[in-house]
Amino acid sequence: MKSIIKSIFVVIFLISISANAQQKVALHHLGTTTVFSGSNPLIDAYTAAVTNDTIYLPGGTFVSPSNIDKRIAVFGTGHYENATSATGKTFINGNIALKENADNFYMEGVEVNGNFYFSENESVNQVVLKRCKINGTLNFIGNLSIPSTNFGLFGSVIIGNIDLANAQNVLISNSILQGRIFNSIGNVFNNNILLDEYAYYGNEAPINGDNNQVNNNIFTKVNFGNLINGNGNVAKNNLCALPTPSFGTLPTISGNYFGIAQSAIFINRTGSIFTYSEDYHLQNTSSYLGLDGTQVGIYGGVFPYKEEAIPSNPHIESKTIAPQTNTTGELNIQVLVKAQTN
Repeated sequence: MKSIIKSIFVVIFLISISANAQQKVALHHLGTTTVFSGSNPLIDAYTAAVTNDTIYLPGGTFVSPSNIDKRIAVFGTGHYENATSATGKTFINGNIALKENADNFYMEGVEVNGNFYFSENESVNQVVLKRCKINGTLNFIGNLSIPSTNFGLFGSVIIGNIDLANAQNVLISNSILQGRIFNSIGNVFNNNILLDEYAYYGNEAPINGDNNQVNNNIFTKVNFGNLINGNGNVAKNNLCALPTPSFGTLPTISGNYFGIAQSAIFINRTGSIFTYSEDYHLQNTSSYLGLDGTQVGIYGGVFPYKEEAIPSNPHIESKTIAPQTNTTGELNIQVLVKAQTN
């Protein structure tokens, strides 16, 4: 019942935002909702939030708090333009910095115009980013003296590099990664598309680190031979554009597909830059299978990429708002809302 009430609230809130065209943020706390407006509503909502509260962001651009040091959840409308035509995309401007009290932080459906990072040698655990887009870097700053653990990245797009220097037990799954991954020790990368094409030096690789599990991914790199740099990595059932790639020192490799041109992989895409206009579906979903028997890449595995990365809160597909009230002072609003199951 609580989840139904919360879902109804989200729909009403987003409809009211669409009708008023004002920048507002909703804070949900134990069945009570507070709406913030003004010049920095996200900062104001965060300041008022306590542990386990949820912040709902409509379409628009919001300024990030200087630090996030609370266990909260943040939901936006999504970052694909086609999927947010009725609401607008949700942007957070500026860097997002997590502090040690932000265990179990959760964010979904947000595009970040900045970097997302974990503060230096602070333990921030059980963090999940889902169906987000980070236009900067994703960094765990430190030296593993006080590591952050159990981080999950699902169905997202990361434009910059990822540095896991202070991270343990990381799962990056079903995401599109444009930059490179550094300092990864003992982490898991499943069903991703790695677009990195760093061609200046032959020893550069999309993944750098030791003892990682790298399975069911698609590597589009076509220059030089390194896909993984490091020791003891396991690489299974990955699809590789390179015909004879290197997976580092003493790797365990099996079931990989080599020398497959991008033109034979995807429905429609080329190059090493993420764009919304290209199609990352496989031409033949049964030709290249992962360890679990599903297709390699973002649409296979345990957490398949959701079309247009629509977040799990109720989604406004379309809206029609009359330009003026009728003779009785009523404003005609028609909104099509779709419930989300995941």
